[in-house]
Amino acid sequence: MSPESSGKKFNLRIAMGIIVLVLAVIVIAQNTESATFNFLSWDISMPLWLVLTIMFVLGMLLGGAVRGGIRKLRGVDAKKA
Repeated sequence: MSPESSGKKFNLRIAMGIIVLVLAVIVIAQNTESATFNFLSWDISMPLWLVLTIMFVLGMLLGGAVRGGIRKLRGVDAKKA
């Protein structure tokens, strides 16, 4: 892969990441009311924006972990890709 194509790929990743981040911030900012969540026997009441933020961060972490696990299974060095 030439440096040009990897540079374009990198810029595309940054642009897509910025778009996802902006959309997530918009959704989080528009959902400021409080919500009650039932989990097993617990009733948890907290602002909806906080729940959305937690879910966004967990999704990003899990996505990175899955991607890293797939690369490890395929034997791709993280520094090369």
